[in-house]
Amino acid sequence: MIYMKNLLSYLAFLLMFSCFSVARAQFARLDRYPNIPSQYDAAFVDYVKNFAGGVAKSSYGQYFGQITKEKNVYGFGAYYTDSDGVIYGQYRLGNFLFGIKMGVQNAKVGSNDHYICYDLTTGDPLYIMKDGDKYKLTADYVKTYRFESLTYQNGDKYVGETVNGMRDGVGIYYYNNGNYYYGRYKDNKRMGFGAMFFTNNTITIQYWKGEDE
Repeated sequence: MIYMKNLLSYLAFLLMFSCFSVARAQFARLDRYPNIPSQYDAAFVDYVKNFAGGVAKSSYGQYFGQITKEKNVYGFGAYYTDSDGVIYGQYRLGNFLFGIKMGVQNAKVGSNDHYICYDLTTGDPLYIMKDGDKYKLTADYVKTYRFESLTYQNGDKYVGETVNGMRDGVGIYYYNNGNYYYGRYKDNKRMGFGAMFFTNNTITIQYWKGEDE
């Protein structure tokens, strides 16, 4: 009898914990992706700023971006893959650190372990993945953040995160001359470190303080 009572108490505890976990997953208010301190970004840029642009091929796909003299993928670049689509962002010794994984149906913005996933058909945010746990989004997330493709009158195009229709978050800006920019935006303006990729296979990294395109 005592054993049965203890078992029922234990099951009740498990049920309560399970309900708490579900509630946590449903109503979590998390950062979309890691907030990297500016000094860390600056240290990364200082290390890679002199790496030239180049092409690297592997079984994973083809990479265009910064590489070391030893042909290691290191710095800002884009990986064109069959399995994960196009991956724009920052790399260290061939490993993806942070950026946008743009597949056919979804776009994931962040790191491998902490990112927000968007539906490319609707632009709506779907969930946040952090440390192996998937979190449903609060109503304000769904109202606030989107992932969109915006085309402008001069032929330029932006693909990335938006807030109220404005470029805000992480994105890629394609110029009509073939160049493109990858980086962060705030209120339609470039903010923080970003990389400009030119058609002559050169790459320029710069810190932006809220400049327009």
